Amino acid sequence: MQSRLQSLEALGIPTEFHAYEGLTHGFGIGTGTTAEGWISDAVAFWEAQCE
Repeated sequence: MQSRLQSLEALGIPTEFHAYEGLTHGFGIGTGTTAEGWISDAVAFWEAQCE
């Protein structure tokens, strides 16, 4: 993943990556986990790309 992020950044493509303690890759809202709130963070990142 780190290599992929570096490649995107080298092309000038904004990136953001979050690793959450004790969790592997998954989908869901994260309620009750260290990933709680990830959706708000993702939306904020996406909205910033539209400015």
